[in-house]
Amino acid sequence: MAEGDTGAPRSGGSAQGDAFSKREAANEDLYVRQKEMEKLQNLKKKIEEHKHHLEELEKHVTDTMEQGKK
Repeated sequence: MAEGDTGAPRSGGSAQGDAFSKREAANEDLYVRQKEMEKLQNLKKKIEEHKHHLEELEKHVTDTMEQGKK
């Protein structure tokens, strides 16, 4: 492809940095950050669920041990 053809790489490569390229890069960065935040929130939610489950298991073990002492 010759320079200027539709779909041709821009002259200057990624170093050129016109307004469109900068905005596109910023939008991609924002998208990635948002997806990472969603993943972190999901992980935090799962950690809380597992903590709750562990508390229930600990209570069950404690109750079972107390019943065995009676």
